Amino acid sequence: MVRILGIDIGGTSIKYAALAADNTLSERGSEPVHAESNADLFRQLAQIISDPKFADCDRVGIGSPGPLDLNAGKIIASANMPAIKNFSIVAQLKEKFPTKEFRLENDANAATLGEQFFGAGKGIENFAVFTLGTGVGGGCVFENKLRRGFNGNFFEVGHVFVGSGRQCGCGNKGCLETVASATGVSNAYAETRGEHLTAAEIAKRAAAGDVAAQQAYENAGNTLGFVASAITQLMNITHFIFTGGMAAAENHMRSELEKSYKAHTFALFHPLVKFVFTEGDENAGVYGAAALFLET
Repeated sequence: MVRILGIDIGGTSIKYAALAADNTLSERGSEPVHAESNADLFRQLAQIISDPKFADCDRVGIGSPGPLDLNAGKIIASANMPAIKNFSIVAQLKEKFPTKEFRLENDANAATLGEQFFGAGKGIENFAVFTLGTGVGGGCVFENKLRRGFNGNFFEVGHVFVGSGRQCGCGNKGCLETVASATGVSNAYAETRGEHLTAAEIAKRAAAGDVAAQQAYENAGNTLGFVASAITQLMNITHFIFTGGMAAAENHMRSELEKSYKAHTFALFHPLVKFVFTEGDENAGVYGAAALFLET
């Protein structure tokens, strides 16, 4: 059976698996990303692709943080992989593996495809995805089609200005990513408590009643609600999917998310809105990378 290899490049790890014709994933793997240089990342990807267990995968879909140049098959830069610059990923991989076909996509767009074909977006005509991990990514299916925009850089919600004042990895200040990502929650807690913890550790403290931890997550929920409200007002999208590691902290964010959303949208949208937190779908990006070959 010919399978498709899906590779999801994240800010801290690479996940991969083979997608079979029956939509099941096999040979799943995850490892820390080696992004100290273009050459390091290339070697890591080549090692994964050349693994004998993926020998039958003649098509390889790759989701990567951006901005990207999809036409050139290039990673221009990445806020969470600062050493990666102008990496012609498709051309280099094609040169090494001439019998394989490669497709590159923004990682959040790939995750959105994963939700459309296999997850919480299945059967939904219009929906938006927020990927809440090391950073914040976004993707949008409008009228049943993933929208890509200029060179695949559509719907970069993580870099919408929300006025936090914190420096973002993209070079600007005040992006949504500086508040609503795992990094943002960690930094918010450190500013108050002077202690650097992971977002997961802070979630445990929030559950135990730590006020600073609760406020870090509530602020994340508030800003997510504000940005979601703008999307509704501009595009009339009312179905939102929150995925990634931070989605596990739904109970610490949902109340402020809903409150902020309703405060900034027309009342006519309130009965229609649906917020879905997809805890446990850590394979959405891998599914979506493979689904790059299923769109048509």
